[in-house]
Amino acid sequence: MPTKHNKKRYQAHAKPAVIIHCTGRVYLRYRDEEEIARATKGDLMLFPSVEALQTLHQGEYGLRGYAGYFKLDVFDGKSWQPVRLTDVFRGREHYFGKGERPADTAAVCEEALAALGNFALKRTYREHYALVQAPMADAEEPGQAK
Repeated sequence: MPTKHNKKRYQAHAKPAVIIHCTGRVYLRYRDEEEIARATKGDLMLFPSVEALQTLHQGEYGLRGYAGYFKLDVFDGKSWQPVRLTDVFRGREHYFGKGERPADTAAVCEEALAALGNFALKRTYREHYALVQAPMADAEEPGQAK
């Protein structure tokens, strides 16, 4: 009688917590391509989640007639990683309607990110980055005493 073999079970290992401190630089895809190519760890990139603005009217953010929203990625030093939008844009500033220009919405998004000041993002279990804490304006820099 054949014996039943024990199967090897996959065991997930805990991934190290990765925290990225944002630099405050925000780029818009198709407008800031040269800067995006030279991005450093902690830089942010906005890009539209509307197919027409990524293909047919690539980078034409002054056009009206498209509804959608802007997504946000952070550069982790190797590649661009998605950021959880509900943490960063609490008032849904990243959405635009058909009567609005995406360029105006992108400017509002950049202002909202600037208003956050210095902030950190932490990698979640789903490989997205989430806002760790409110602005770190009062936090001391590493190696400095108060």
